[in-house]
Amino acid sequence: MASEPGSNLAALQVTLNRVALAIAVVLLAGIGLLWWRDRTRTREIPRWDRSRFVGIVPPADTAHATWVVVVNPDCMHCRARLAELLRHRRDPATGPALGVLLVDVAAHPEPPDNDLARLDGGVWWDSTNAWRDRWGHRTYGEVLVFAPGGALERLVGPESDPALPDPR
Repeated sequence: MASEPGSNLAALQVTLNRVALAIAVVLLAGIGLLWWRDRTRTREIPRWDRSRFVGIVPPADTAHATWVVVVNPDCMHCRARLAELLRHRRDPATGPALGVLLVDVAAHPEPPDNDLARLDGGVWWDSTNAWRDRWGHRTYGEVLVFAPGGALERLVGPESDPALPDPR
C-alpha cells in the first residue's frame, strides 16, 4: 500500500507549520525575556557629574540649575529640539544653564552647529554610555533638569517645555 502524494504534502505542511509556530514562540519568549531583564535591572539615579563625560565645549561658570538636553548628532529631531531650547528666553545670570549631552556616538564628536555661546552648560560627550546603560534612558531630546549640586530634579520629555512647572 503506497502513500498518496497529497497526504505526504499535507503532513509536511503540518510539520512545517508546527516548526514555524515553535520558532515564533521561542523568539517572542526571548524578546520578552530581554525586555523584562532590561526593565527590572537596577539603574543609577542620574546625577550631573561633569567628570563622567568628555568635555567638547567648556561650560560657563554657573552655580545655577542646568538643563541637559540629550542629543544624537545624526537625529534631525534632536537638532530641532536643541534649536527650540536655544530659542527659549533664559537669563544667564539667574536662569538655568543649557547644556548638551551627545549620546550614542562611537567616535569623539564635533560640537553641534548651533549657537555655542548660548550653550552655557557646555557640550559633553557620553563616551561610556552612562545615559543609556547606567541610567537606563532611551529617549532622544529629553531634558534632564539638574539642581546646582548635580542632583536630578526632574525629567522633561522631548515634547514638553522644561521652563513650565512640573505638572505633578
